[in-house]
Amino acid sequence: MIGDGNGRESMTSTTDKPFSPSSFHASSLLLVAAGGAAGTGLRYALGGLRSFSWYFYTGTFAANMLACLAYCLLSSYLAGAPWIGERRRERISRTLGMGVCGGLSTMSTLMVEVFTTGRDLHFWSAALYLLATFAAGLGLAWVGGRCGSRLAAWRQVRQ
Repeated sequence: MIGDGNGRESMTSTTDKPFSPSSFHASSLLLVAAGGAAGTGLRYALGGLRSFSWYFYTGTFAANMLACLAYCLLSSYLAGAPWIGERRRERISRTLGMGVCGGLSTMSTLMVEVFTTGRDLHFWSAALYLLATFAAGLGLAWVGGRCGSRLAAWRQVRQ
């Protein structure tokens, strides 16, 4: 119980209010930064994957695909998880979604790789790599969304 200064007590505190996208919170910054450090470390590790072709960057592709799948799975699961408090869902989303998945995915590296491949007069290879990345990313995002929704529904039934 928390007093309001006028002799009344409440079960909630001001910290129970959900995060607002329009306001800045240092705790949110720390959560995103910690998650981003983990995601970036994972992306760096995936960068060591062996490429099977000089124009297909396996590490970048794997990082982006994992991020697409994980972020959509997480987002759809949290959207269907009312048993997780709103503030806790927001913290999980910021840490794992925005932080880890945001640090893991890399549009800038993808564009440098496409530009470099295209610059070396391998336009079709660059176009194919870009098309494969977006098509697979959309497909995995869809799969992640479906799996997250089904997992949340299954969890809710079991409660």
